[in-house]
Amino acid sequence: MSRVQRIVTASGLILIAGFALVVTASQIGVTWYSAPDETGVATKQVAVFEPAVVGTVVAGLAAVALLAFLLVAIRRVLSRRMWATALGVSIAAVVAAVLVSTASRPTF
Repeated sequence: MSRVQRIVTASGLILIAGFALVVTASQIGVTWYSAPDETGVATKQVAVFEPAVVGTVVAGLAAVALLAFLLVAIRRVLSRRMWATALGVSIAAVVAAVLVSTASRPTF
């Protein structure tokens, strides 16, 4: 694989993990409105969705690992085992994002 192909492929894997990071991080805050009180005003409540925090950590670690992988791929040719591992890390970030997106939200 040429140097340009290695850089483009590793960058694509980082973009996939970065997108998964954005998806999971955007779901951390859960907002709801409480029932109106005697004045008729509903108050806004915000909570933390814990599975989204875990998914954000997983996707963030994947993005950092893939960034290190890109730096190594720029310098030298990597084995197929390294590429398979990088692909697996990228898939793990996507799976974390999908699991967070489909997880049941708390009811208030």
